[in-house]
Amino acid sequence: MTSPAKILGVDDEADFELLIRQRFRRQIRDGEFTFRFAHHGKEALDVLAAEPDIDLVLLDINMPVMDGLTLLNELRERQSPVRAIIVSAYGDMTNLRTAMNRGAFDFVTKPVDLNDLEITVRKALTDIAKLREIERLHAAAERARGNLSRYFSPNVVEMLAAQDAPL
Repeated sequence: MTSPAKILGVDDEADFELLIRQRFRRQIRDGEFTFRFAHHGKEALDVLAAEPDIDLVLLDINMPVMDGLTLLNELRERQSPVRAIIVSAYGDMTNLRTAMNRGAFDFVTKPVDLNDLEITVRKALTDIAKLREIERLHAAAERARGNLSRYFSPNVVEMLAAQDAPL
């Protein structure tokens, strides 16, 4: 069994957590998703520091202490691998473009269509899984290159690495 996808909900509205837990109760019960929650960007950074294996953030824009767009910028500056879906009532083109330019995966407007949110979450998690597989394959290729370098000259290793077909 695979480990559950870890999702962090960041919203200052009290009913957001209840709504998410209610909508995804089956996925939570089945061990498909686990959720953490924060009420502003600063708190979200603390949660991400404590749990760096969080896969996805559901992020509101307008919050106290640190808003969602500032958090997105902070995540980008820290080169955080976490992906973010904006869930906000402020769906104007300026916010949408700013969020996407700061690295948001997608944008869902409030009031939230919960079916659309689930589709968007699944799409993001699929994308994250593909990126992790690419990283895993890249690391395996680098290990193989390192192993070859122990036994063959660098020229032979480069020649082998450049070929698409096996010898």
